[in-house]
Amino acid sequence: MSDDKHISLVRHFAATDEAPRDARNLAAEMLGRLPASEERGDDLTVILSELVTNALLHGGGEEVQVSLEGSATQIRVEVGDAGTNRFDWPRAPLDGHWGLGLVQAFSERSGIIRRPATLVWCELDL
Repeated sequence: MSDDKHISLVRHFAATDEAPRDARNLAAEMLGRLPASEERGDDLTVILSELVTNALLHGGGEEVQVSLEGSATQIRVEVGDAGTNRFDWPRAPLDGHWGLGLVQAFSERSGIIRRPATLVWCELDL
């Protein structure tokens, strides 16, 4: 952590039923280290839980990577898995893909990066 309160947390979780809980614990760690973060704490917790659950259900592979980058003004979330199946964001929040719809509803920006494995990201303004 530097003087400007920029925090970076990266974890690799085994692709097990415990991964969403472990990701929520990582969110709590991030929120505990950032100023003025409580206002978006529930949003971050839901987002991480949904993205990690999606990675477990659809990504395949033996692990899920979670990266959180935080500052006093923003938190960026990235969740990666080994999945290569294509999917798109729902056209409207809660239109079909419930987990992705929640991520879209609770974040300001979001997207998908394929390399060819999947990395889903979003940003929350604080």
